[in-house]
Amino acid sequence: MAEHEKWLMQAIRDLETARNSYQSGDYYASAFWAQQAAEKALKALLLYRGKPCRGHDLVELGYLIRDELGRTYYDDLRALTMHYVTSKYPDIANATPFEIYTRADAKNTIERAGRVIE
Repeated sequence: MAEHEKWLMQAIRDLETARNSYQSGDYYASAFWAQQAAEKALKALLLYRGKPCRGHDLVELGYLIRDELGRTYYDDLRALTMHYVTSKYPDIANATPFEIYTRADAKNTIERAGRVIE
């Protein structure tokens, strides 16, 4: 199995983990896993295209493959990027992440990540 295929398979599994977290009410975790799913899907495409794939800023990763993505995905990438840190760290969120994420937040991140993976 090619390296990019491994990344895409993990992206799909991370999105499923985000959905599972949503179902259990762990909305902060859902947002984190949705961000991870989108990041790994972008990295899969970057690897497939033979381009570098470092970092967690989805917008920056998106710029590297902007021709393949088109402009429609940038809103999703911008919205998902912040969840890499905000969903994990109280000092970044300025609160405990598990208390500030809502069901709507989690649903939104799952939908956005799903679009990126497609």
